[in-house]
Amino acid sequence: MRASHLKIAIVAPPFGSTGGPEIATQNLVDGLLELDQDVTLFAPSDWKTKAEHIHTLHRSLWNMKDFLTQNSLVRNNYRISSQLKPLLYNSKFDIFHFNSSYYAYAAGIHLKSPHILTLHNRIKVSSQLDQINAANFHIVAVTKSQKKNYKISSVIHHGIPIKDIKPNYAPINSYLITIGRITDQKGIHISIEIAKKAKKKLIIIGRIGNSDDRQKYFKEKILPYIDNNQIVHIEAVSREEIHTYLREAEALLFPITKPETFGLVIAESLACATPIIASRTEPLPEILPADKNIAVLSDNINELTQAAKNTSSFNRKQCRQFAEKNFDNVTMAKKYLKLYTKLVAH
Repeated sequence: MRASHLKIAIVAPPFGSTGGPEIATQNLVDGLLELDQDVTLFAPSDWKTKAEHIHTLHRSLWNMKDFLTQNSLVRNNYRISSQLKPLLYNSKFDIFHFNSSYYAYAAGIHLKSPHILTLHNRIKVSSQLDQINAANFHIVAVTKSQKKNYKISSVIHHGIPIKDIKPNYAPINSYLITIGRITDQKGIHISIEIAKKAKKKLIIIGRIGNSDDRQKYFKEKILPYIDNNQIVHIEAVSREEIHTYLREAEALLFPITKPETFGLVIAESLACATPIIASRTEPLPEILPADKNIAVLSDNINELTQAAKNTSSFNRKQCRQFAEKNFDNVTMAKKYLKLYTKLVAH
């Protein structure tokens, strides 16, 4: 069967359209559409897409009015329902591509067509991976550091719609930026320390969250430093607004303290021609070059501060060129399409 004749089903996570896994899923759908593929997106009704759209929920979980008061049973029923919806279309598609490991086994064990799962989160329990493999999933990691020695079939880096993101080679504003959930893992407190030492303005974009741990972290480590002058916090903005903030920034601070799966904002920042100042935590050494014209990676806060002081030493054109070469979503889509074709023909 030729790739151009494949009927492809992409199954989205149920939470919303603004989180990392959700954005990565949408970027893949858009990349496949750029390649004129027959794509159907299984996603909550409030997702916006140019693909054929089969609704898995009446609304994304994050956008449900009772989200904050839902108990775990109610929420899990929504999650399960969203991931099992493709079973009603078991014979309608050549391949199913899931993007949430939760309840993937429950769907995959009943699917007749080949099925893929992209892991958008760190692997916490190897037995869950064993169970997913038992449902005949072809599992894709997004970095080698995520794959490690697990039984994972492929590695395909994330991609973003480069052509839709305008670069800025000479920003007139003067600030640093950090983007991500307000958690210790994202190193938001470290970004504040860097900005303070460098004597530069810092814009923080990220959700505080409702868990006790996240509330405690924000109140103790972040809130005392927010003065809406040097340290500014913006809780939620659209992706387009994030790109506007990024392209006007001197550099993106990304001093994460624990390994991540990828870090889409890294790719988005470079697409905006904005350089990276970050820790050496995985997977950053894998996805970023050892080129100080583009990124400075260090676990030494003094070195990161020095880079923040001297952002004029970066080459913003090289940042954009690196993004175009390594993070384009059409390139990502071509890799997935090659994989789909191989699995369907097998």
